[in-house]
Amino acid sequence: MLTMNAFGFRADQKITDFIKSHKFTLSAEIIPARNGTEQKAVLNQIEALIKHGAQFLSVTKGAGGSLRGGSLPIAQTVKENFGVPCVAHFTCRDLTPHEVENQLIDHHYFGIRNILALRGDPPMSQTEWRAKPGSHEYAYQLIEQIRKLNAGQYLVREGFNSPDQGIEKTDFCIGAAVYPEHPNPKERGEFFKQKIDAGAEYAISQMLFDVDAYSDFMDQCGKFGINVPILPGTRILKSKKQAATMASRFQVSVPKWLMDRLPDSTSSKSTDAQIQDLFSELVEKFQKRGAPGVHLFILSDTDGSCQLIRKLLS
Repeated sequence: MLTMNAFGFRADQKITDFIKSHKFTLSAEIIPARNGTEQKAVLNQIEALIKHGAQFLSVTKGAGGSLRGGSLPIAQTVKENFGVPCVAHFTCRDLTPHEVENQLIDHHYFGIRNILALRGDPPMSQTEWRAKPGSHEYAYQLIEQIRKLNAGQYLVREGFNSPDQGIEKTDFCIGAAVYPEHPNPKERGEFFKQKIDAGAEYAISQMLFDVDAYSDFMDQCGKFGINVPILPGTRILKSKKQAATMASRFQVSVPKWLMDRLPDSTSSKSTDAQIQDLFSELVEKFQKRGAPGVHLFILSDTDGSCQLIRKLLS
């Protein structure tokens, strides 16, 4: 049951509780509009996805260092006005721990409870990136800071007394990104274990099309004693050309069975129905391998994603 906080906002349902109460979840990731562009399109996308059955959403935070504000108000709108849980991406790149704490408290006041804790990407043109002195260099450090806030452990500002009574703990459900196809096989599980030890409670994968890669990663997690829900993140591909671009950009594999059945280009005669059937099969393969759900990266293909969600729920 959703409860109201002191400011009259509803506390969101935790994603871990939501996943636990559903046999298999279908969720979607949306991207805020570029700064200065029309905001209505994002609201239309949210409305369409929920109308067609998306069970919860996540909102990105300036991927690739792009200029896209609005993650917090969009997540708040999804939770408050559309009535489904929402995950707010939170990046610590270029933020001091004090700035991290202040921004997280904004989320707490608004009733946001689900965070995907990320380091964040530098701008694509920036080949080397270093954290500001004293700032977090890795996502697990952000996760650890959020876990401490949940325990009522706030930062102490030099020269000021920390509150010694009436400390209000936050209640964030902490998520992490995972990389089942990270180029170093040994580090795939080790890096995620570090995030789990820091306080992560669920995970969403990078762009993923290879069910075997997901299954192998889950086996590796089992050896580390990790048993949190891990949602594979994927998207609809419409051609071999697009698949090759995604594979190169995100350093992931597209299995032969999937690549062979994609049309050569988007101008080919393959129908939307054939694409829908193909990706329904991919989602079902993830489910058979034990995935608790699938998280769809929407990008600009709202219509195709809505059709797929509706088809899978029918």
